[in-house]
This record gives sequence, structure tokens and C-alpha cells, in this order.
Amino acid sequence: MESLRKAISRASVPVGLISTIGGFIGDIIAPLGNFAPWIAVLSAIAAALLAPGFVALRRKQGAEAWDSPVAGGLIIATASTAVFTFWAFIFQVGPDNGYLAENISPIATVQAQLLNLQEDVTEIKETTGETATQVVSAATAQAQGFSDIQSALAALQAGKGTLIENPVTPQDWYSNARLYQLRGDTVNAIKSYEGYFQFNLEFVDPYLDYVALLKASEGIARTRQAISAQLDAHPENKTLDMIMATLLDVPEDRLERLEALTTRVPQYGPAFNELAKEYTRALGKSFAAALLAKQQAAFAQLFKLEEQQLFSQYYIDKKAAEEQLEAARSIVAGYAGSAARYGKVDIQIYNLPDGTRFNLSITDAVPQQILFNFDHPEPVTDTGRIASGGQTFPNYSVGPLTLPLGEHTFYMRYIDANGTPSQVFSKTFQILPIALTFFQMPIDFSTNTIPGNFSVGVLGAVESDVYTYHYSVDSDALTETVESIAMTNILVTGLKPGEHTLYVQAIASDGKKTEVVKFPFTVN
Repeated sequence: MESLRKAISRASVPVGLISTIGGFIGDIIAPLGNFAPWIAVLSAIAAALLAPGFVALRRKQGAEAWDSPVAGGLIIATASTAVFTFWAFIFQVGPDNGYLAENISPIATVQAQLLNLQEDVTEIKETTGETATQVVSAATAQAQGFSDIQSALAALQAGKGTLIENPVTPQDWYSNARLYQLRGDTVNAIKSYEGYFQFNLEFVDPYLDYVALLKASEGIARTRQAISAQLDAHPENKTLDMIMATLLDVPEDRLERLEALTTRVPQYGPAFNELAKEYTRALGKSFAAALLAKQQAAFAQLFKLEEQQLFSQYYIDKKAAEEQLEAARSIVAGYAGSAARYGKVDIQIYNLPDGTRFNLSITDAVPQQILFNFDHPEPVTDTGRIASGGQTFPNYSVGPLTLPLGEHTFYMRYIDANGTPSQVFSKTFQILPIALTFFQMPIDFSTNTIPGNFSVGVLGAVESDVYTYHYSVDSDALTETVESIAMTNILVTGLKPGEHTLYVQAIASDGKKTEVVKFPFTVN
């Protein structure tokens, strides 16, 4: 056992230092509490963790294992457990200020200055105990889902509630607030809600009731002031942050704050409910597909969070939570068909002899401005406005405009009533030397075929100029000929339902020819 003796001898110095220094410090800080039991427990845990390692090492090295750091740590941890268990008992039965301060005045002075102890130790302990009780009370209530508060609510709803003369707990204050509210005693209901709020709980419905009472009795300005003061005192309270957002005057400010809150605390269901309702209000003023998509996404996140009760857990009154969820489902159902009915932008392009016209159809929103451009993906030109009934509206028509021959792309976007730009929409088209439009005529029952009338115009020509037109259908042979002015009609008979192509070329009186134009058309 020589190895064990040496190990104990080496460990005796640090153990002695730990015992002496720990005892001295423990005695000095005695007014703050007896910390020796905690150190004893931590030492015991350390010894328990080191023991298996030492046993394994002993099996490999035998007695030499005592001459290892693991053995030294195990001995020190075991000795520390014993020493601080002894100190724990000594400090427990000793004076409140500690042995040294009780018997040596200079030590007592140093202790008071070091720990800033300006009050009687007994008063400190009482204050500490009261604070701890409050913290434990609140934490216990939170962990249990505030079953006591919900029980108080159930009693009120059953008509069994009674006023509590000296409310102390959150459930006392909340029960009184609801009972005063039911009795129509607004002043005391508000005071009781404010007593409940001192516990900084994050249930939504007490704040909703409080805000409704305060707004009705003292106005919106006073309500904002009261909520703002509470938020200043508890800036981490996400329910207060949400309530403050709903009290803002400007819709854009409410949206911005709620969007920021949902980003900061993405697991907080009530914020998504308020955000979705704010989007719904904006949709009621001016429909926009982008806004509808945001509304639907916010509601979807609300329902997803509620699968884990991350919405209803913030309500004391579960019936009120379910009513909120049911209202959300109704709104979603009401807007279910909107995405199909709206969200469309159509660009109709007509090549005319005097230029190209663009007619725009926007069911995506009611725009306040429409911008367009050619062959550049950033629309910058305003379509202008037209007057009607004393009001002005964006112009949904562009042109006719003269564009160079060849392929072009028309780009457009709109700015909705909320000032939000839409995506950029585009359509590619061809400018041909001959403008063509097809009109299908009624069936010819004598031949069971369908005639068609083509409106033809040579771009840039004077209407009275004479041209010879060579044309054919579904063949580039150009076997048919008609002579007419620059803008005329060509009647084609014998058409069958399906896809077809008209080939046409115009020759001026001076012999100048256009290129052969291929014009696809459909017979229904």
C-alpha cells in the first residue's frame, strides 16, 4: 500500500488548501447563504465520474495506478466531499454572519463592505425568500399551464366566482378582473388587470380584454401609453410587442412591426394570427395577388403552429382561442377561390397598318399605375391616365406605336394601391411588313366548310396606294391574287376546322415587294 500512501501524501497539500480557503470564504459569505452543501455535491459527482476510470486503470497497472493523475483527482474529490460536508454542518449551526464576523469586529466591517451588506442579515434573508417565492410561484404556474388561472376562469364561467379581497397570485388578480368586468365595473376591472400584468405573463386574452376596456373608457391614446409603459418595463414580452403593434394608427406600420415580430419569434402563433388579419384588412381595401399570398402563408403558419398548441397555449380561455382559429378558417375558406379568379395579367397585341396596339387586362389587382417598355426588362414608361366620372384611372391601352420590323418583347408591371410593385410580365411578338387579322365567318352549309375574312394592311403605306396581293393557305405557292388598296380585306373559302397558315406577299405599283408573311390562324 506504499503507492496509496504516497498518493494521499501528495493530495494532502491541495486538500488542505481547499479546506482552509473554502472554510474561510464560506464563513465570510455566510450572510448570502450556505454554499458548502453545493460544493460537497459537486465534489461527490466528480469523485463518481473519476471512480470508473481509476478502476479500469487499476486493472491494467495494479498498484502503480495510484501514481496517476486520475488517482490524485479521485482522492482530492473524495476528500473535498468530506471536508465540505463537514463545513456545511458547521455553517448551518453557526451564527448568521459567520464565526469570524461574529467574534472579530474588523472582519465584520470588511464583510459588510465587501458584500455591501447595509441591512440586517435577517431582513436580507426575508427579502431573498420573498423574491424566491415569487419566482418559484410564477415558474411553477407557467410550467403547469396556469391550471389555477384556468380553474378560476372555469369557476367564473360557471357563475361560482367570488371577489378575492387581498389578491396575491396571478390567478387572484385575473379572477377579480374578469368578475369586475362581468359586473360592468370598468375601473376596478382595469386595476385588477394591471395587478395581473405585474407578473409579466404572456397570455393574450387578458391583454385583449384590458385594451378593449381601456380604449372604451379612456381612449386610444391612453391605451397606447399604458401598453407602451408596460413594454418599456418588459421589452422581452412578445405579447406586449404584438398588442402594441395592433394599436398603431398606420396600416403599413402595423404590418412592418408584426412582420418583424414573426421573424424574431417564429414559434409565436398569436403574432401570425394578427399578421394574417392585418393582411386581410389590406386586401379589403385593395386586392392584390401578392398580398393574398402573404395572407394565406401567415394563416398556414398559424395552423401549423397550432398543431403543437403554439397558438392556443397563449390563451387562458381556450374557447376564445378556438373562436379565433375558427374565424381564421372562415377567412381562408372565403379567399380560397380568389387565387384562381385573380392573379392574371393578359397582354393582347394587335398589329395594325398604322402601328401596333397593346391592350392590357389586369385582374391581379386594382393598380394605381402601369409601366411598360420594349425590349428592356425594366418597365419605366407610364401608360398614362384616363378620366371617368370625375376620377382618373390608369390607361390599359398602349399605342398604336410604330416599331421596327422583326421580333420584339413587350414588358410591363403595375403598382398596386398599396404602392407595391408587381412582378414584370412580358410577351414576345413579331412586327411584320403586312398587318393581318383573321375573322371566322359562319359555316357554309352548301360545302360544309367555313369561310374566313382577313383584314390586310401594308405597314407604312398610304391607305389609297394600290397593291397586288399574292396569297395561299397552308402552302407558300401564292397561287391566289387580288388587287386592292393598301388596307383591304381578303375572303378565303373552303376552310376546315383546325390550325392553318396564310402566306401573303404585297407588291406595290412601282414593283417593290414585301417579304412573304406567314400568318398562323385557327378555325374553330
